Amino acid sequence: MERNVARIFESLLVVVVLISIGLGVTWIDDRQLATTPGQSSAPGSPWLPDQQATRPGDPFFASTPAPEAILPNAELAPTNTTPTPPEPEITSTPGNLGNPEVATPVAVNLQVDESMLDARDAPLLQQAPNTINVLLLGTDASADSHYARTDTIIVVSINPSYPSVSMLSFPRDLQVRLPDGAQDRINTVMQRGYLSQYPGGGAPYLALVLRKNFGIKIDRFIRVDFAGLIKAVDTLGGIDVLVECELHDTFPDKESPTGKTDLDVYPGKVTLNGKQALWYARSRWSTTDFDRARRQQKVLRALFRKAREGNMLQNALGLYGEFRNSIETDLGPTDLIPFIDIARRLSSDDIKSRVITWPIVRSYQRADGASVLIPTDKTIAFIAEALAPPAGNQAQIRPAVEVYNGSSRPDMELVAAERLAWEGFQVIGLGKIPDDRFSQTQIIDYSTTRKGSPIARLQDIFRVPQRNVIGQPDPSSPSAARIILGEDYDSCPNTANIAGEVKLEPAGEQINVTPAP
Repeated sequence: MERNVARIFESLLVVVVLISIGLGVTWIDDRQLATTPGQSSAPGSPWLPDQQATRPGDPFFASTPAPEAILPNAELAPTNTTPTPPEPEITSTPGNLGNPEVATPVAVNLQVDESMLDARDAPLLQQAPNTINVLLLGTDASADSHYARTDTIIVVSINPSYPSVSMLSFPRDLQVRLPDGAQDRINTVMQRGYLSQYPGGGAPYLALVLRKNFGIKIDRFIRVDFAGLIKAVDTLGGIDVLVECELHDTFPDKESPTGKTDLDVYPGKVTLNGKQALWYARSRWSTTDFDRARRQQKVLRALFRKAREGNMLQNALGLYGEFRNSIETDLGPTDLIPFIDIARRLSSDDIKSRVITWPIVRSYQRADGASVLIPTDKTIAFIAEALAPPAGNQAQIRPAVEVYNGSSRPDMELVAAERLAWEGFQVIGLGKIPDDRFSQTQIIDYSTTRKGSPIARLQDIFRVPQRNVIGQPDPSSPSAARIILGEDYDSCPNTANIAGEVKLEPAGEQINVTPAP
């Protein structure tokens, strides 16, 4: 049993998924989310008092959308252009390790009745057999869970056949159609589900909205408050995040003599404690929500790496107490068994990351003046690609490359290698050039044919002009190219438009997924 727990924690399945099901999390009693007796809450017909909806027959986003509903105790979501003040410090109380509570998972039904959908709704997303889609949600622990807006929305698609994990982050300002005909930001959907007494509360309501708008079938959900992240990182002794972009922000900190602490991070490998990891993941003062979502996934990847390196059983025991009061889920102990084999076979190369950004969505100003994002004709195709399994170790699909740091800045090869992994490359050579310094980044092209060559994509990623691509055809080379990072290497991608760089299938076509042999 101890060995299984260690392996489960090692894989993490994007950290929280298997932490919650493998480390003895206290499951929330289903009575906490039961529908009020006598309350009418027919599926698909939730309605908030005094809610103004758009006309059901209107196009997806009519030219005169209804004003945004203001819900009790809910913070107003900021627009894309207005900076927000520092957020309140988050604290939590760890669970009692010596006296675990016994409860059942949240009893909710996430399955969507397809008869509730209409012609405007997205077709069901076609995925590989046995795929499990887990809805990973992050909320502010300082607010009541029924009223807090959802700060983080990630669909984690787990494919047992490879195995693999694909993460897709949704921007919280994404405008979606609701079952009652209204429209609002996606980060208000959980809140609406609770307040409308939808059966099971916010999670099933959000699952319905994701199915209607994007064709995603949600199988399980996990909601985590951010205090749990602090304690998880501290239990691991901190995490090493491979920072792409310089970031500066100031956060409330009651442990500081001044009551606040500056967070200043620069590109490279940066060690963060729990509070710093949370701040890094949540900062939005000088960046976009797109960049924020990317940083959240980088923190999850850093947790994955650190957990694999440490004493698994010791860390698991520590996290048992820390996470008990920070997770709400419909996963129970009996759901553990199917994940054990996945945990044994999962590797870092089997984790795929995507964030919905421009131009997959576009900006829109509502009649009430709120700035939101709305889907485009590319959104469904992007989601299909994002939730498909990564190429993994299939060499014919995942081009092999080498990365060497020829600059004076440490750890740039690590940052570049992680970016390449996100982009679908396999890094088979990694290191530093000890003596020489390169003023400009170079690409050594070992390919013998232009057909299927990754050189053009590498030039885009590293912003290398054609004059710095050096052809050295070598049919015996295990890699297609070697990247030598120079002093001009800018590790910070344009995260606001990075989704536009993903190659998609033709509009309207789904990704046909066939497991690797």
